Amino acid sequence: MKGRTAEPDASRFFLIGNNLALDFVNTEIVCDGAPLDLLTDIADFATWGVGASLLTATQANTLLHAWSQRSKGVPQQVLSFRKTLSGIFRDLLRGNSVSAESLAAVSEVLNRHKGRVELRKTPSGFEKRLQADYTDPRQLLAPIAEAAADLLCGADLRYLRRCENPKCVLIFHDTTKSHRRRWCSMAACGNRAKAASFYRRQQRSGRRRP
Repeated sequence: MKGRTAEPDASRFFLIGNNLALDFVNTEIVCDGAPLDLLTDIADFATWGVGASLLTATQANTLLHAWSQRSKGVPQQVLSFRKTLSGIFRDLLRGNSVSAESLAAVSEVLNRHKGRVELRKTPSGFEKRLQADYTDPRQLLAPIAEAAADLLCGADLRYLRRCENPKCVLIFHDTTKSHRRRWCSMAACGNRAKAASFYRRQQRSGRRRP
């Protein structure tokens, strides 16, 4: 862990869920048919926080030194909370009810949040801004829990979806106007599906030729 910093490029993470909590769950992926955890140490978590706009790179690296004194790996509470959220969303995708225990776990994270609220003047009026205390990496779970609560309480959960690629496990909230989004991203699974469909059409066409 010594010497590691938050990476300036967070493109290895899949920030495609249209919700912070979904993006957090999507740090567990499948690569070449095998599960892959993108959060292997505390620096990975800091880099994800930068990519998810929870931290600036400067903030992440300032905090990373303090965080690494507490844990070289990702704190178990972080991984446990991700598992809880993953269970909630996958239950919803299957049409199952969400357990009271899972909802209580989200509430617990919300109630442990440390920070203060500031009222500020802006060019267009006023805004309420939460100044969070991220000296403990587990505090990054608070805005993730808030995003999960917002999704559960305010979003149309009919449009919570899993990528249609059977080899992909990424999930997203479809906020497109037509609500016909099928893929985690067109650059990844969408283009592969189009290429596979084109190949199958070419194969069928070739077999029909005299």
